[in-house]
Amino acid sequence: MVLSVIQPGLFLILKRFPHRKEDLRQLYRSSESFKSICESYQKCSEALEYWAKSSLKESPGRQREYSELLNELELEILQSLEEGL
Repeated sequence: MVLSVIQPGLFLILKRFPHRKEDLRQLYRSSESFKSICESYQKCSEALEYWAKSSLKESPGRQREYSELLNELELEILQSLEEGL
């Protein structure tokens, strides 16, 4: 039995957009720029999680920044799906 490993950024995006799973996988296989978006999405998600747990005074501002960035990346993902398919 062969288990394939899904890149963590793609995994997060598949969880976010489960109804587009096959389209996302196809786009990941065919587009280097989409792979870059997946990496950015993963890093942004990790940063948002870090700041959500932080008790530092700048935490709320950082959470807002990363939340906005994550939303922008999601719009870019949806745009990539529309252009790539």
